Amino acid sequence: MTDRKSLSVSLGTHRQLEKLGDQLGLSHRDLVSAMVQFFAVTKLDPRYPKADAPDVVLKKLTDKVDSLDKRFIGFIREQEKAILKPMQADVQALRQASESGLTPVQLEEQLTGVVEAVQTLLRLSFRTALVDNALRSEYKQQADALIAQQNGL
Repeated sequence: MTDRKSLSVSLGTHRQLEKLGDQLGLSHRDLVSAMVQFFAVTKLDPRYPKADAPDVVLKKLTDKVDSLDKRFIGFIREQEKAILKPMQADVQALRQASESGLTPVQLEEQLTGVVEAVQTLLRLSFRTALVDNALRSEYKQQADALIAQQNGL
């Protein structure tokens, strides 16, 4: 009893198998084994040879991540310019005002404004980082609902 099976292929396929085996330095048996292993691991469908190879897909994904990373960094810089730096100036003005005798009620009002600005920044950052960059519409809907709930809408 043998642990081998024979396989019948057309003459053209056999020629391609020989050529590919010669190029890779593999026997027919080793080449077929490697092919089966390759398709099992990569989950590619050999019926669609024009499908993107794993390295092409990985390159596209890497480019997408790089693009999203640049967008996110740009978003953070814009938030720093539009919200954080003005907030820092407000806190410094608040510190100067408190040194000149700010009442506790006035201090609470000022700090409440700063806290609301930070909350707004965090909500915007959350939505941009986790929703827009995730590219999944159901996440966007869930995040929009959560933000609306937190805003009391």
